[in-house]
Order: sequence, then structure tokens, then C-alpha cells
Amino acid sequence: MIKKNESNIQLQELKKEKIVVELVGITPLLMEKMDMDVVERYNLKKGKKLSEKDDKLEEEKYEAKKHFDDKGNLGIPSTAFLKGMTEVAPYIDGMDKKKVRGSVRILGDIIPIKFKEEIKDVKWGRTSGMTKAPRKIIRPKFTDWSCKLEIVYNSTNISAEQVINLLNWAGFQMGVGGFRPEKSGNFGQYEVKH
Repeated sequence: MIKKNESNIQLQELKKEKIVVELVGITPLLMEKMDMDVVERYNLKKGKKLSEKDDKLEEEKYEAKKHFDDKGNLGIPSTAFLKGMTEVAPYIDGMDKKKVRGSVRILGDIIPIKFKEEIKDVKWGRTSGMTKAPRKIIRPKFTDWSCKLEIVYNSTNISAEQVINLLNWAGFQMGVGGFRPEKSGNFGQYEVKH
């Protein structure tokens, strides 16, 4: 076993910086938290076990589509913002997905939001399967929403300016929530407040 002389080890400095950024929604936010009943039925089907038919009315699922933090505040998962930043990285000079994933951390699990009004957004969609029967979809919609992100980043790899640019591009190209630009919609777009 070879032992290195510890005095020869040089540590590359990790320069952690922190910024607080306020985001402002430029289109309404649709919440569409994954329905855990659907996940359970899918898992049962995958395992060839019989699953019970979903007989809940869409109105009964409304509250379950919202995200809440530990204090009961309505919010958005921080991972939604980081995913957006990661996906738009190739569009920004000097950035790539790996650099963003390795250099940026958004503190917190669910980021609390402020909003002007909550509206029940009612749309009609289609069921999956052979029949493609029409079905009502009700989602919580929030107007004039905003939130604050606490971001820690490694300034050796990425600058505060690049973090802001990533957020602005992600807000335009990706968005957050249901029927966002990433999913061919126009909801959940945001920008950094100046």
C-alpha cells in the first residue's frame, strides 16, 4: 500500500455563493400534482393484479393536485425550477446540463408561492385506452403568482449572471406546473424580477 505525503495534496477550492432571486409569473400557474391513485393502479396493472376502478369525481381530486410545504403553504417543487435550468443550459454560451446539475442547488423542497387569485380551471380531455372517452379535468389555477428562490452555486464553475440567465430562459422555454411550454402549453411561465 502506497501512502501519499499529505503535504503534497492540493485542494481545489469550492467557492459556494448564495443569492436570493424573486420570480414573477407571466402566465397563470396550473397545478397538477401526480395523482397517487393513478400510480397505484398502474403498479397493480404492471404486476398483473386487479385494480379497483377510479370512481372518484374530478371535483374530489382537486385539492390533491396542489403541492404544500411542511408549514401548509401552497408551493412548487424546487426540482421543477432546477430541471428547467438544466434543460435550457445548452442554449446558453458556456453552459451544459452537467455543469448546471453539478454547480447549482435550490434550497428547500417546496417553494412557497404568493398569488392574487385561485381559480378552478375546467377543461375536457380524453381517457387513455381504446375508447378515448371524454373526461373532465379540473386543475387549480393561480394568477399573478410569484416566489423567491434561495440558490447556492459554485462560483468556480458558474456565475450569478449565468444563474439568472438560466432562470429566465427556463421560465420562457420550460415553465412549471401543468400545461407549461415544455408540454406544448402556455401556463407556468416566469421571469426574474428586476
